[in-house]
Amino acid sequence: MGICDMHCHLLPEIDDGYLSREQFIRMLNFYQLSGVTAIAFTPHIYNPYVTTNTSMLRETYQWARKEAKALGLQTYLGSELFVGEQETLKSIPIDGRFALVEFGLSLPPPGLLERLQQLVNMHYRPLIAHVERYLWLNPKSAMLQRLRSLGCLLQTNVEAVESELSLPYLELGLIDVIATDNHGDETLPARLMDAIEKWPSVGRNMQNLW
Repeated sequence: MGICDMHCHLLPEIDDGYLSREQFIRMLNFYQLSGVTAIAFTPHIYNPYVTTNTSMLRETYQWARKEAKALGLQTYLGSELFVGEQETLKSIPIDGRFALVEFGLSLPPPGLLERLQQLVNMHYRPLIAHVERYLWLNPKSAMLQRLRSLGCLLQTNVEAVESELSLPYLELGLIDVIATDNHGDETLPARLMDAIEKWPSVGRNMQNLW
């Protein structure tokens, strides 16, 4: 398999992405032209700051999947699960395997490791979204080592690679996935491929996941 963008918010009228259906089809062309071969659509779920139209999620995904297939793009439906204080974690895993998770920026959620273990027990591998954002986490922290021991993968955003915000993680070989977190920016597919070209070891990690 080639390169999959494992984090984006592009499904029209589902969460905080800002594409119409026409713009979505145009976006798919940019992905195809950039050399990206697969896209995982990961709308927010349980995020207290984002309203997600879950009632239309699967219907919209089926439409999107058909449009992407016409361009030779593989697609997956997933979710970006906000881990807050909910007792039970529920995720739509990418390809039935990867549970994309996000957290509050200032403090870790209570019982984080024990609750991520719930996902591991369901045979999902947690993928920590935009790891560079969390003020309570850093590449050399004990918490990060515990997350890695649990089997968590680490994802950074294209913008963080470009700004070097995620450089401490990249230099230590801790990043498993670079993704766009795309909400409608047509430049991001090509920039994703540029970031992977700059960090080919991450590109190899991404391909080995599949």
